[in-house]
Amino acid sequence: MSSDYEGAALKSLAELGLTALRPFSKPLSGLFIDSRLVQEGGLFIALPGTQSHGAEFAAQAIENGAAAVLTDQEGHTLMRQSLPEISVALVVVEDPAAALASAAALWFEVQPKKIVAVTGTNGKTSVTHFCRQIWTELEYQAINLGTTGVQGAFTAPLSYTTPDALLLQSLLAKAALAGVTHAAIEASSHGLQQRRLDGVKLCAAGFTNFTQDHLDYHKDFEDYFRAKTGLFDR
Repeated sequence: MSSDYEGAALKSLAELGLTALRPFSKPLSGLFIDSRLVQEGGLFIALPGTQSHGAEFAAQAIENGAAAVLTDQEGHTLMRQSLPEISVALVVVEDPAAALASAAALWFEVQPKKIVAVTGTNGKTSVTHFCRQIWTELEYQAINLGTTGVQGAFTAPLSYTTPDALLLQSLLAKAALAGVTHAAIEASSHGLQQRRLDGVKLCAAGFTNFTQDHLDYHKDFEDYFRAKTGLFDR
């Protein structure tokens, strides 16, 4: 995924709240979490994953023109081991997912004025639909975003309930510039644990219910609950 929204102005690392290990002040062409999509002058965000680390693909990102790489200490170590020389600006942070969410929000700049997020094992889709329908009846330009895609005054397909932070911020910016003022977002436990909503300016949050689920991803029931309640710690 890349920051493909044409309305976003080019920004430097400093403008995104990031600091490289060595001075780097050039404006970035975009943000990218897929090494295959990196464009000349872009920032590649190498995130840790469940199967592999994004830093394992840093060489491909650099070959495609990345000017800077954002990663964690593990990613930094992997890059030092796999690359004869790190020729790009390097940003090393404790939590690259949180840094990505913050940087994406700063990159795209705008969001609908009123945003709510709904979490819970069941009922997220229904509640976000109800929110959008109520707002529409009140003559607000509104959307719901989640399992069924983006629906309402602005529409777009989605592959995941809660999209990655880069895509989420891109969609919110496009919706806002299309006149959308109200948005209801489904907040999945995966999305919350991966900090995808960290850059979203929420005015309210809801919790529908909690039952056993997603233990193929979460290590235990308590970890699943912590991910859900993390929405209220933001």
